Amino acid sequence: MEFNFFGKTFQWIFLLIILAELLSLTVYLLPPLNQAAFFIILGITLILALIKLDYGIYIVLTELFIGGHGHLFAIDINGLTISIRIGLFLMILMAWVVKSQISNLKSQNYTSKIKTKSYKLEAKSLIYFLLFITILIGIINGLLNNNPANVFFDTNAWFYFALLPVFLTTLKEKQKIENILQILTGATTYLSLKTIAVLFLFAQNFAGIGGWFYHWIRASGVGEVTYISGTLFRIFFQSQLYVLIGFFIVLTFLINQLKIKDWKKILPPILYLYLTSLVIFISQSRSYWVGVAAALIFLIILGTWRLKIKLKKIALLITAIAVVLISQFYLIEFITGNYAGNLVAQRFKNLPQEAAGISRLNQLKPLSQAIFQKLIFGWGFGKTLTYESRDPRVLQTHPDGIYTTYAFEWGYLDIWLKLGLFGLVAYLTLISYLFYLGIQKSKVKSQNSNSKFKIINVGLLIGLIALVITNIFSPYLNHPLGIGYIILVTAIFNEHKLEF
Repeated sequence: MEFNFFGKTFQWIFLLIILAELLSLTVYLLPPLNQAAFFIILGITLILALIKLDYGIYIVLTELFIGGHGHLFAIDINGLTISIRIGLFLMILMAWVVKSQISNLKSQNYTSKIKTKSYKLEAKSLIYFLLFITILIGIINGLLNNNPANVFFDTNAWFYFALLPVFLTTLKEKQKIENILQILTGATTYLSLKTIAVLFLFAQNFAGIGGWFYHWIRASGVGEVTYISGTLFRIFFQSQLYVLIGFFIVLTFLINQLKIKDWKKILPPILYLYLTSLVIFISQSRSYWVGVAAALIFLIILGTWRLKIKLKKIALLITAIAVVLISQFYLIEFITGNYAGNLVAQRFKNLPQEAAGISRLNQLKPLSQAIFQKLIFGWGFGKTLTYESRDPRVLQTHPDGIYTTYAFEWGYLDIWLKLGLFGLVAYLTLISYLFYLGIQKSKVKSQNSNSKFKIINVGLLIGLIALVITNIFSPYLNHPLGIGYIILVTAIFNEHKLEF
């Protein structure tokens, strides 16, 4: 296999992430070091991005792949928390603006080029323009109708779309895409090992709910540790979304290029697939599991249609998945020492009485009522609704369970509520266009180097499907985690020179 997911970039990223996480833990335990660490990281990022914009994109994506809510590092300024994700976002934008201006000034024929260059209105540009218009309307509506503070905090995730021109102007070579995919596999390998380690530490009582390690995980915004029963804990990190995406990208490539005689080459991706699928299991996220099921169906469809994968391989894949799931079920029992319960059965047992399930269902009535009151243009960002929650974290501050918020679990309904049908259709049109581009670029005619990159396109497309389905029950498309993948896929599918 000529395409390498586990090369030097993978190794360097893995080591650098370990150092970054150790530094995050250090500044959490030693708060006086926090501010210095925060600004040093931003300074290094800005310098590297000014040297080569690619480096800035790599740093931004690495943080996205592991950072969850983006608070591995954060500072407080007059009561306003500035996360490392916001800081990196500003640094990369600043570097892009500076480099663009320098490039323009160096161009001797800049003025004449502006006058003579012809511009073509592409479908992508029009769709993004419509989406940005709906976001602007959402901001205006929000400021007119809702609390300004809520509008700000509800809107800031959408500003991540401002990185789109940075990605479009930078990601123009195959090597950069390979680097990004190695960063993805390196970051998700680390995140997977971290998930397993956290499960082991809590299950074996080396760490506990309410301890300093637990509070670091919560404060850093990477995810949640929830006690289930006995020695079983739910380890859910928001960036495990990229574990899901990485799994399908590597799986798509592997099943198309699988040759048993090349076992030394296929061993790393097989180990990666086992590790990442185990973590999807450990996450106990029903949203992820539904996303996996849907993505597997589309993988079979696109695999047989576009990649011409034989049914024999598909049957082998299904058998392998069944064997792997059974082995992982017993492996989790071994890690936790809990042999009494069925993890999957517990997550789907008594859904109507389960706290998270009830809370999610209780959002539907107020959401639907509010949506139909302002169907077309929505209420704007910061719109709050009240519902009854059974979430233990909510009950700690709201014992009666009556909870008012502007953040909702139903991803598409949240978008519809704030941006109206106009905004929802604009976003879905963009996603549909990306599907169209991905399918157009995924037809494999021969087994050459370019065909291997076309296979990657199918993997990216399957990852997009997993994201789109997961967003039904968990909001990602209105969060930097989902938006980041949208702009990354846009840049890759849009670049005509990357006829993978």
